[in-house]
Amino acid sequence: MNSFVTMTLQPPASGVVPWLDARALIEQFGQFAPYAVAAIVFIETAFILTSFLPGDSLLFVLGITLAANAGFPVWLAIPFVAATAFVGSQVGFMTGRAVGPALFERRHTWIFNPTFVEKAHQYFDKFGPRAIILARFVPVVRALVPMLAGIAKMDARTFITNNAIGAAIWVTGLVGIGYGLGEVPIVADHIETAILVVIIATSLPFPLELLREWIGRRRSR
Repeated sequence: MNSFVTMTLQPPASGVVPWLDARALIEQFGQFAPYAVAAIVFIETAFILTSFLPGDSLLFVLGITLAANAGFPVWLAIPFVAATAFVGSQVGFMTGRAVGPALFERRHTWIFNPTFVEKAHQYFDKFGPRAIILARFVPVVRALVPMLAGIAKMDARTFITNNAIGAAIWVTGLVGIGYGLGEVPIVADHIETAILVVIIATSLPFPLELLREWIGRRRSR
């Protein structure tokens, strides 16, 4: 068992928390890593100001850790973290629905502008509910899109359904990939490279959808 996995069995270390380093975060929280990951995923998806947190890489590294440490079963970790991802996006949606339109109507700056609300409506008219699912795999966007959906007054039931699907696919996919590759020596020896490859691969659906939309518009001319 390599030193990285061994570190996850230790209690949380004191000192500054390395918020942008997924591997260091897992090591920092030790046996409490699944709970920490769940909390960070909630914060990342609920608030735009904290959308810089490394959700994708945290889920992947958590999967690797669970593959080597049977202390917390993966079948329990996945729905637990997925639930917090779902709730986080619901908070963003409800925030946008409650205060978004009023905020953008009262203030007229380059950020708070009524045209932004109209653009939100156009965005969801173009991509539909699948935008909620696709946004899960793009950092920052996964926190922005739920708020946009709230501002655009998307049907609450439609958002809840697609939010649940997106959260389940995102968490199950990344934790599952990490869990499946956790015992592969080359992955264990090149964690940083593996994280980068997985993040790039899982971020492709959204830009590919944009490309498909652009090609469709070009052909229809």
